[in-house]
Amino acid sequence: MESREKAAQLVQERTRFSPERPTWVRPSYDGFGIVNLPWSILRTLGARPAGTPVADDLWPAHLTQGVEAVLLIIIDGLGYERLERAVADSEVPGLARLVQEGVLFPLTSVFPSTTVAALTALATGEPPARHGLLGFTAFLREFGMLSNLLFWSPLGRFPSYANAGLEPRQFLPVPNIAERAAAAGIRATVVSPEVFRDTPLTKMQTAGAEFRGYRTAGELVAQVHAALAQPGRQLVTLYWDTLDTVGHFAGPESAAWQVELRHLDRLLAEELITHLPRRDVLVILTADHGMVPLDPARQRPLSDPALLTTLALPPAGERRAVYLHPLPGRAAEVEERVRQLAGNDGVILAGPELLKEGLFGPPPHYSEAPHRIGELVLLATEAAGFPWDPPGTQPRPFFGAHASLESSEQLVPCLIWRP
Repeated sequence: MESREKAAQLVQERTRFSPERPTWVRPSYDGFGIVNLPWSILRTLGARPAGTPVADDLWPAHLTQGVEAVLLIIIDGLGYERLERAVADSEVPGLARLVQEGVLFPLTSVFPSTTVAALTALATGEPPARHGLLGFTAFLREFGMLSNLLFWSPLGRFPSYANAGLEPRQFLPVPNIAERAAAAGIRATVVSPEVFRDTPLTKMQTAGAEFRGYRTAGELVAQVHAALAQPGRQLVTLYWDTLDTVGHFAGPESAAWQVELRHLDRLLAEELITHLPRRDVLVILTADHGMVPLDPARQRPLSDPALLTTLALPPAGERRAVYLHPLPGRAAEVEERVRQLAGNDGVILAGPELLKEGLFGPPPHYSEAPHRIGELVLLATEAAGFPWDPPGTQPRPFFGAHASLESSEQLVPCLIWRP
């Protein structure tokens, strides 16, 4: 417990945002973030890392001796603070045992702390400003339109750009870790819900890896064990998405979310971990981001016509990290309108300054990154949000979200264990 507290304190000290924002966390790209984890994994498996691994003060080198396989478990939406509380409250006895036997410390997500940006960082070892997938929606100059990056499609209910014959992997401007692993003679496998098998995002993130889909918990366990049972050096990545889904639509403090977490705990501890087919494996459990419970009274839709008519594009990004593209000469007007709308629930900052300050990651930056971020960025504080729904869509209430800088959405667990 004492070493865990020291590790958490070290990360807190290294990632403190500012005295004015004591609950905010600055994403780390220099050893204390999820972007560093892939390089530690490759180094553990004997490959030369092309980026900065997790800081030596955090990484348990004594657990990596004799490792020939790594099982990376990514739990979408599981924050470090929420896991710590679940362990303390005896909600997750299986994970609590792994914490006691292994090592647990926090890492930061990326900015924005959202699935597209963060999963791609875990898949590439590169920050959003380099890999270019900078949020749920963004303006893509390549296609001349606001686009949904999760589905790689025009905004709205439209087919993917892949349906027009475009190649998703060519859209990602950096190598992914599976490709780097293959080049070093390491077999890479991704175990993920079957429904994601042929999506553009999967093709970007997992090119070079064998994809094993699952539809049920039983298939998940069987697929992971089958992948690990293959001889030689292995990197097996397991992705679990339902905690994030329940968190959005029921809330990360809801009874449904707690049941889902307990179900996951039993699945991991009683089935997946207990029957691992080899002993030379390092198990790493992490997440892409955490989640903030939203206050319905603090949701401020960006639907004011007076605001929208001053924008060259509809609001983009996320409800907790909004990218704004003012019409030429209207930036000051947009900033003032947004400031009045947001009140104390949001902070509006200059996109180019955030890029320059390294919030999206250090240079060199991908050439398209500034165009996707926009001139102004609106960040939600505490439990606030700034939704915008395209005309013709049926809004669905959200009870949890992420993408901004609160510690509950920025800090994620890194639990490392050896059988």
